[in-house]
Amino acid sequence: MTGIVAAEVGAWGLRLYFHAGNSFRTEDTPFTPYVLLDNQAATPENCSVSKLAGNGVFCRMASFDSLADYESQLAGLKKSPGVMTVSSLLQQALSIKNLRLFAGMDFSELRRCCFTVVTDGEVLTAIKAADSDGNFPEFSGDEAGIIRSFNGYIKTFDPDVICGFNCCREDLPYLIKRAKKCKIPLDCGRDGGTFSAGNSRYTAGEKQYSYQRHTLQGRHIVDLLHVVQLYDAAHRDIEEYTVGHLKEYFKISPDDPVQILYELSGILLPAYFYRTRELPLGFQDSVLRGSGSALDALLTAEYLQRHLSLPLPEAPRNYAGALTGMVASGVFHQVRHCDVRSLYPSLLLAMQTAPARDEAGVFLELLAKLRTIRLQAKDRAKTLPPGPEKSRYEALQSSFKILINSFYGYLGFAQGTFNDFDLAEKITAAGRELLEKLSLTLHEHHAAVIEMDTDGIYFQIPENSDAGELDAALNAVMPPGIELEFDAQYPAMYSFKAKNYALLHSDNSISLTGAALKSRALEPFQRKFIMQIVSAKLHGTLQAALDSYEYWRKCISEKTIPLEYLAKSEVLSDSPENYKRKLASGSGRRSAPYELALASGRGFRAGDKVKFYVTGNKAKVPVVGNSRLLSDAPADLRDENTAYYLAKLDALAENFGIIR
Repeated sequence: MTGIVAAEVGAWGLRLYFHAGNSFRTEDTPFTPYVLLDNQAATPENCSVSKLAGNGVFCRMASFDSLADYESQLAGLKKSPGVMTVSSLLQQALSIKNLRLFAGMDFSELRRCCFTVVTDGEVLTAIKAADSDGNFPEFSGDEAGIIRSFNGYIKTFDPDVICGFNCCREDLPYLIKRAKKCKIPLDCGRDGGTFSAGNSRYTAGEKQYSYQRHTLQGRHIVDLLHVVQLYDAAHRDIEEYTVGHLKEYFKISPDDPVQILYELSGILLPAYFYRTRELPLGFQDSVLRGSGSALDALLTAEYLQRHLSLPLPEAPRNYAGALTGMVASGVFHQVRHCDVRSLYPSLLLAMQTAPARDEAGVFLELLAKLRTIRLQAKDRAKTLPPGPEKSRYEALQSSFKILINSFYGYLGFAQGTFNDFDLAEKITAAGRELLEKLSLTLHEHHAAVIEMDTDGIYFQIPENSDAGELDAALNAVMPPGIELEFDAQYPAMYSFKAKNYALLHSDNSISLTGAALKSRALEPFQRKFIMQIVSAKLHGTLQAALDSYEYWRKCISEKTIPLEYLAKSEVLSDSPENYKRKLASGSGRRSAPYELALASGRGFRAGDKVKFYVTGNKAKVPVVGNSRLLSDAPADLRDENTAYYLAKLDALAENFGIIR
């Protein structure tokens, strides 16, 4: 079924929402929740039980007579042995009925609006919006009038998705609070429902964030701050999570904040839109679910739709990882990079090896389908000129790249229903063997291997060598069905240490890879100094690196360096109150940003960013107890720890060989 823009589960069953011109229509279909049982589990009350085919542990499906019966027993069922629950009712319904949101749709068909609130202290003074019809309404006047106008706008414009920036922690709770004070129901859900909220968490990279999950019937709520954090977890080069900085980073033209948000949503959301078309998840869940959990939802949905039993996950164990590492250090010129197209997914398909407990063969079936779609979209994007169609195919291939690459990682996913650690180990070994063959071939042709990283190699070919002959030799190593790409060439590369290198691009821009070169644990002055060192090395102007060192030493010594260049920025992944409780119980360690947040009395919460610098006069001081919030810096007297920061500068200069 195509064109489903939203879906809700309720006492009525499953309600589907479709566009109908400038309005929408709904379609209700019967659905009641279910749980899966093994052979020993007690049967819940008020349900009918059906047998599932296959040899999986969870071989019975208990379908409840009503939503109320399910909800009244759910808490107990989650604690019962031999019971498997799917907590998301929408995921249950989309899985068993084989339905997907946005199926058959293009991102341009999604009705979306972005909004931001403007306040004068406590009172709401305006709400600004931007939408996919090209409208930029601004609601101002008295507070009650603003809220009524915005509520009416949502009903009239009828968006599928509502976006804000940090809206789940700030704008929406504030708006709901002011509407309640004005006794105005925010009944802008598609069936007249109001906003609901509950505590939740999501993971971006190595960090876990708490947030208020907001929902609105028949619509999707997406916080663009979450999407930015997920993007940055992969790219690790966004300095500040502010609208102004994101405008510069993504090269967005408009200056108005809400228009910036709308442009940002057009850049970041398409990949998740196309991902949602494949997964039995709502749009918000598709954004915030990790790759392993998302793929597990897809695989189990295939089994449930076919009425097949499900296995228990394997217990996790360690196994050897990918072949990565620096082979040579220093600066190299005319560097090429070759990359095995989707290495691990390609190996899985070439070896026709699937998880041992995937009786129906769903794993390889889905992987082959998604890989074909991704490669077709990628090849199509290369042939198109810049424009909406090219952007569409790039978003499509990006979305599918993430999804198909998660198939290998899923094998070692502890919570994966079909995980298989033996197969994960086997595929990793095959990947190492292939990369070793490529490396040996390069050496045989007198090419200098610089860096190997999972599925690709950076190398330098000798002068006057035949590039075509080398390419042919490398391709000859590839097993049937696995392709090698020569995807880039660089004027220069600086290999610092394993997984840490810099590339000089043909347009003279420089990209950094690795925590040693661009970690957020570094203060801004260190990141700037590192970039200057790297640039000097890549361009062969080493005196420039020494000049930079002397410049920073002078600025720090004379306290002329902007204080924000010395300040660390750390996001509170937990609330200060929880931090305090963990310390009291002996399960936590003291942390400067949390101590400063608590001492400030300013109501810092999980997800807030804390900027602070180190005080004192000795090079070696504990940061806890010797730091200050940047916002609390004295206006008339600089109190940063000069010796501490000079020692950091010297350590960097020594590490990169600028001084001895």
